[in-house]
Amino acid sequence: MSKTQKIFCFGNPYIKEDSLAIELADELKIKGFEFVKAYSPDFLMDYSGDLFILDVAKGISKVEVVEDTSFLSSNEMLSLHDFDLQFFLKLLDELGNLGKVKIFAIPLDYDKEKAKFELKKLIS
Repeated sequence: MSKTQKIFCFGNPYIKEDSLAIELADELKIKGFEFVKAYSPDFLMDYSGDLFILDVAKGISKVEVVEDTSFLSSNEMLSLHDFDLQFFLKLLDELGNLGKVKIFAIPLDYDKEKAKFELKKLIS
């Protein structure tokens, strides 16, 4: 029996531009994957292993997969939106608890149906 891979969907349901990943957690159904709402990254302190994340991102024009974690070694913050998640990922990395990281990034203010279509292609 194969194990279901969790994808942690980060966001804030009360801030429109930061709520899409949380909304998609309820709507995406992909065999072999469970979409888990993550309102705060602090639960990651008890996590170890490979990490799959769904979140909104600035500066992109389509849904993208980010596997390069070199931004963790940078002291330069990507944006205030990314601060908490970047901090916890960096801490997990330094503790040796972080495996492979795959971030499914959705552009800010992106069409929900378009995001679902693109994510299904990227994740399946």
